[in-house]
Amino acid sequence: MKNIILLLFVLAGQTMQAAIVEDLWCKRDNKSIYGRLYRPDQPLEKMPLIIISHGFGGNSQWGIPYAEELTKQGYMVYCFDFCGGGNRSKSDGKTWEMSIMTEREDLKAVLSQMRQRSDVDTQRITLMGESQGGIVTALTAAEVEKDIHNVILFYPAFSIPDDTHLRYPNLADIPQDGGEIWGMKLGKCYAEDIYDLDPYKVVANFQKPVLIIHGDSDRVVNVSYSDRAAQTYKNVEYYVLHGIDHGYNGMSQWLAIQLVKEYLNKK
Repeated sequence: MKNIILLLFVLAGQTMQAAIVEDLWCKRDNKSIYGRLYRPDQPLEKMPLIIISHGFGGNSQWGIPYAEELTKQGYMVYCFDFCGGGNRSKSDGKTWEMSIMTEREDLKAVLSQMRQRSDVDTQRITLMGESQGGIVTALTAAEVEKDIHNVILFYPAFSIPDDTHLRYPNLADIPQDGGEIWGMKLGKCYAEDIYDLDPYKVVANFQKPVLIIHGDSDRVVNVSYSDRAAQTYKNVEYYVLHGIDHGYNGMSQWLAIQLVKEYLNKK
């Protein structure tokens, strides 16, 4: 009976519209970045903001369940498509032009423009990301620490540099055309840009609060990468979801949302 009640709650949360939703474009150099802005239906003059970054091959749709729930808590939420971040991205750019570093620049551009809004509480901005969007969020946060309040990471793909080395033992092994992963055509820049990256070194001095959520049955990003991240960050809450794989839906998504809401309520 308990599982049925929780499942019904999730389905209701996904169909209820408790926010004002609008398309909102940002700019990074000569590229346009598509996103959807969710605002509480009874907005305050200034609201805390959460910027959600999707994973490899995804788009802004991933963040919708989180945006719908978090607007009920009084948060403004912006979900956006990375440039070239997926085959269904509405933002400019090709997938073979994308890398973790170009996505970092996308996120920095989004943050800069959202901070200029008169209805954003610039003292309460959260960066939230999943998988590749998680490592992008972590790297970006380390660079713009003074401009954000905290960070939320879902199974962050700190594994990507190691995965790249396994695929290409030497830089010279990276093919000119970049190859393909999971049906997405990549450019040489995808592997080159992070070949010498140590993400733990980048985030080691980050002082702001961090929440990490990761399943111990993750077959894409082994939970050991988050174990190490939790030991590296100075100010971290870390939750391991037992028996949960990469990506959340249904009950695991509901649990992740509850952990996020609890974490934000304490901050």
